[in-house]
Amino acid sequence: MKIALVSPYTLPLPRGNSLTVQRLLEGLRGRGHSVRLFNCTADQPEELAAFAPDVVHSLHAVHPHAWLLRSGVLGSIPWIVTMTGTDYTTDVADGAPHTLAEAQALIVFHAEGAEKVSRRWPGLAERVHIIAQAVRVPEPDAGLRERLRRGMGIAAGETVIFMAAGLRPVKNISYALESFARFRQTCPHSRMLLAGPLLDEAESARVLAAVEGSEGSCYLGELQHGRVLELMRAADVFLNTSLQEGMSGAVMEAMAAGLAVIATDIAGNRALITHQQTGILVPLHAPDALAEAIRRLAADPALRRRLGGSARQAMGLRFGCEAELQAHEKLYAGIIAA
Repeated sequence: MKIALVSPYTLPLPRGNSLTVQRLLEGLRGRGHSVRLFNCTADQPEELAAFAPDVVHSLHAVHPHAWLLRSGVLGSIPWIVTMTGTDYTTDVADGAPHTLAEAQALIVFHAEGAEKVSRRWPGLAERVHIIAQAVRVPEPDAGLRERLRRGMGIAAGETVIFMAAGLRPVKNISYALESFARFRQTCPHSRMLLAGPLLDEAESARVLAAVEGSEGSCYLGELQHGRVLELMRAADVFLNTSLQEGMSGAVMEAMAAGLAVIATDIAGNRALITHQQTGILVPLHAPDALAEAIRRLAADPALRRRLGGSARQAMGLRFGCEAELQAHEKLYAGIIAA
């Protein structure tokens, strides 16, 4: 098959969409398909028409639409849209109905997402397909964690909390910082590391000011993906405090690395984490509960190892790349043949 992938973000920008579309690009090419990746903020739409694909697959329900219209291919070439999260869970979704009218299929990552899309836009329900995101599980390396911690200057016995998220309101980072501050009152031998791009000016200013005033917290800036993965291998606990998620690639990578994860009890996180078995889910807007969850993991290395080991195993069994690629191939072929 000749497949065009279209995304608002591509590498080297380390965004969720960038990593998802790169994984699909490499995987589909590895299975013998002719695949080209287009960045709808940088490439010319005429290039898509010249490529003449059998199917167009775009990520995000709203951002690529104007670019696709300018390409002139909509209506003549089958079009599939992956709805990545904010395009159906936040006010960004208000622009989605007219953009999706010409799409033959919509992909969401989990059953709660499919339910939400179908309730919000009943006319699109029959086009919704569930294909979970995939994650690569790294090979185990018994000495890597300690080597990384020594290289980063992390003291023996120090608890490191890590969070990788773009600075924007939906990531709810202030909740994490407030909870960490409460935890640190009784566990001062700890630090919280935050890495991610400045995506929203006002929210970034608020978060950076909160980091500045929070002892033990440090903003590392926007890091390359490889460095984020290293921090996951070196940390003790990974946090996700999002208000909404499609399916967090950062949470999946932390789990695949065997890191104990604490995440808010929202649909995208529930699709990944079984509470008390592969991670810990906490309520939204409950800083005492989150601080207690951090305290519990900080005090119990055996629990961290158990949760992290179970999480790693679950990622390998349930979210493998092979299943993701097969599901996409089946959907592409069906849409093309229709």
